[in-house]
Formats: sequence, C-alpha cells, structure tokens
Amino acid sequence: MKNVWDEHYERPKSKLAFPDENLVRLLSRIQPTNRKALDFGCGSGRHSYLLQNEGYLVTACDTAKTTIDSLNQNPSSIRWIFTPPDTNLPFSPSEFGLIVSWGVFHYNQRKEAKKLLSSLYSSLDEGGYLLGSIRAEGDTHLGLSKGKMNLADLSGGYAETYSLEDLKGFLSIFSNVSIGYSERTPLGKLEERICHWFFLACK
Repeated sequence: MKNVWDEHYERPKSKLAFPDENLVRLLSRIQPTNRKALDFGCGSGRHSYLLQNEGYLVTACDTAKTTIDSLNQNPSSIRWIFTPPDTNLPFSPSEFGLIVSWGVFHYNQRKEAKKLLSSLYSSLDEGGYLLGSIRAEGDTHLGLSKGKMNLADLSGGYAETYSLEDLKGFLSIFSNVSIGYSERTPLGKLEERICHWFFLACK
C-alpha cells in the first residue's frame, strides 16, 4: 500500500534537483575525519549527490519505496536503501561521520522522531555531525490541523512544528548545537509563511 510520500514522489515537481543553500553553508563549516555520510530521508536524492560531490562515501535512505526504486535505476556509487516505517534502521554503531536529515523529523510524531534521533545518534561516530532542518512554529504553509497537513500534494500526511525550546530539548543529547532560522513565502502567496530551524549538532 502506497503512503503519502510514495504518491508525493511520483509527481515530477517533487523531484527536487538543487540542494538547500543552508545545507551547503553548513557543510562548508565541517571536516569530519570519518568520510562516510548518511542522507536520512533522502527524497529525490538532491542532498545525496551533494554529499558525494563533497567527497563523502554516501548511503541514502527513505521510507518512500517509489523514490528509492527510481534512484536505484541510475548507476551510482551511492547506496540507496528503502527503510520501511516502523522498522529498525539498518545501520551500525559509529558508522557515519556525518548524517544529514533535512526536513524529516517534523513529519513524525514527537515520540517517533525522538526514537529516530536516538538511533541516528548511535550510528554517528564520536565527534561526528548531524546537520538538519525542522519546521518551526509560525509556519502556515503546511496548513496544519491537529497534526494533519492541508497541502495539495501531501494532504492527510502528518507533521508538527517546533519552538526553539522544543528543538533545544530534542537535540539535548548532543555535546554542541548551533541553530539558525529561515523564513520565506511561496511565490504569489505573500500571506503564507514557510518557517524552518536548521542546525549543526556535534556528538
């Protein structure tokens, strides 16, 4: 049975090609000695290819089988993995020097997001980095009502927003955390707000 994300990535407009500029900036600030990287919730693979171009040995995973099947059709040294919901992540302790989770955690209930974070933390090498983004309070673009999104291509999907204190608590297992904020409007919809925290966390 397809989930909302399988259907999302069947739409051509969902296959984003260019990396997020905030992630590009964060990557320029770090040089992990362990050059194995995980793109957690890789979607269309835009950040997986960015990591590869930066010299990392990349593993990428997603809960949408549609996008993983599509990515596996193209020859690449990137290891693409389908990680079904409600299953343990198949990664070893201290496997990665860098994990990217861009726009993923907030599409899970808080308890599940914390469980995912704990698993990723275990898979991160000592001194390794987690770079991520998460929806911030004040976002109106998702049209949230009791956790359900009212957005054409993700209708019925689940999401939450985080306050700054929520995010600090969420990332409290890390030894050092730096946080930034971005806000924009969709083209032609100046009344809407797309709000994100982005962060660099070191184990």
